[in-house]
Amino acid sequence: MICARVFVIIGLCFLVTSMEPAYCQSQNADSPKEETSETANSRAQFHSLSRPGLHNVFQIDDQVYSGSGPEGKQSFDALKKMGIKTIISVDGTQPNLKLAKAAGIKYIHIPIGYDGISQDASLSFLKAAKEVKGPVYIHCHHGRHRGPAAAAMVGLCRGSLDKQRALLFLDQAGTSKDYAGLWRDIRQFQVPAAGTRLPELLESARVQPMVTAMAHISHYYEELQKKSESTPPGRQDALRVSLLLREEFHESLRKHSDDYDDTFKTWMRESETEIKQLEAALKQGNQNQVSARLKQLKAQCKRCHKAYRN
Repeated sequence: MICARVFVIIGLCFLVTSMEPAYCQSQNADSPKEETSETANSRAQFHSLSRPGLHNVFQIDDQVYSGSGPEGKQSFDALKKMGIKTIISVDGTQPNLKLAKAAGIKYIHIPIGYDGISQDASLSFLKAAKEVKGPVYIHCHHGRHRGPAAAAMVGLCRGSLDKQRALLFLDQAGTSKDYAGLWRDIRQFQVPAAGTRLPELLESARVQPMVTAMAHISHYYEELQKKSESTPPGRQDALRVSLLLREEFHESLRKHSDDYDDTFKTWMRESETEIKQLEAALKQGNQNQVSARLKQLKAQCKRCHKAYRN
């Protein structure tokens, strides 16, 4: 289905040593092994290092972290305090280069989809594992699905993770089994042969307009939910964000939907209508209706994601 491809691309380290890779060896997760201290360690838990501005943060080795996307100065300040030198984003949104540079952090943008990690992206992760210096923070939006998968692949390339531990990390990071392609591509990943030509690493990659629009919609929804369900509710701020959210749906449908089927277009219109009803409830101060509309809008988004993104 043509429209399915739109979502393929939708969308930290106190040590400051070299990120030179320990070249990966082929891993066979299914081979039986004796119970040793090494195999016992392979089952050791990954502990959350989340902090204000950064969520679902985990450290997979002495140089690589995974977590949610940094969204403001607080987030970048937290990364700087962690000693992060480079951020790798796999999200569909454009990186905030201004805040990153102000914190003295470099950006690499390798957007991937929820359906799996492409060959080009895996080669980019290999190049990052081989060439990037200093502590690295890898993120998607929430830090649960695409980001952990990318971090696991980098760990496999560095030799700091084997297949068993890489899959354990996905599980503990909360990567949904619904995104079977991410799990599949970690299970099946083999490090490319030495001498394989590797792609250029970019600080900001081109993404399809609808991918960016969907990332904005997700961001506006989360902001709207926080403002409308705060105590006391921030009604005016919520109305401002709801307008941005409604316009994002409207303009995305108007400008970027030529490759979509009628069902997708109908669902986009339904969501736009739902936001109008939510705005009416906000103006009336009807908190029960606001909560109900937010819940319905989230259900509509999940329906669309299941059909087109997953």
